[in-house]
Amino acid sequence: MATPYQNVAKAALINWNGLSEEEANSKIQTESVQELESQIYAMGSMKYAVAGIASQIGLSEEETTNFFKAVINGLENAEIFEIVRERIQGFTEEQQLEVLSTIHDGWVADNSSEKTFIKKVNRQQLRQYAPLDLIGWNEVRSDLLFLKPILESVNVQINEEALSQAYHKRVANYIETMGINSQDDLTALVKQGRYYYPALPQELEARLIPMSEFVSSQIIQNWNTKDQETAQIISTRQQKTANNGLNQN
Repeated sequence: MATPYQNVAKAALINWNGLSEEEANSKIQTESVQELESQIYAMGSMKYAVAGIASQIGLSEEETTNFFKAVINGLENAEIFEIVRERIQGFTEEQQLEVLSTIHDGWVADNSSEKTFIKKVNRQQLRQYAPLDLIGWNEVRSDLLFLKPILESVNVQINEEALSQAYHKRVANYIETMGINSQDDLTALVKQGRYYYPALPQELEARLIPMSEFVSSQIIQNWNTKDQETAQIISTRQQKTANNGLNQN
């Protein structure tokens, strides 16, 4: 049986590298972890996924290390899988989102170099340097590639519809808490750098703040084109604010 890492590798080879299922199966059956990793670069996000799960279910440092090793190298009947299966029962969508947040924050930290930043500027993807609550369900869902095989290895199935609903509830709470009613509000938030998003490395914060308006516009464009639920949350908030203003007058 394939390991969680091999399952991630297979999906990545198909989705990112354009391989057929047959070609991907052949690679995961014949190539080492090191050979696969040189093509897909998935191990970092999987490590963050394991760390996020460990934090949610209270694994010790040693247990977390053992779980990560088992996720990468296998040992289907390893004791650590049994420990995790027992503790992870009832793993909620809210907990899954916390793990996805850990994965995303780790990605931001690992992709903060000037070279990567310039690439994101050129691709108009600066929105990816925002917290989980702002990047859109489409971006969040893409990280399920790393999380799903790990959770399935400990008998947790992800219900994407329920997870999407939990995500948009979280987004609505975030938008209300942060008082976001317009792009100007969002721009002002992004200008706060690590104060609003502590996961930002200092050097990345310094690059993003002068480009806050570009970041906010790309966030909103992503909502409008790829996350209609969040776009509707903002629209409803704006309408409510407008109606309140009319009532006060």
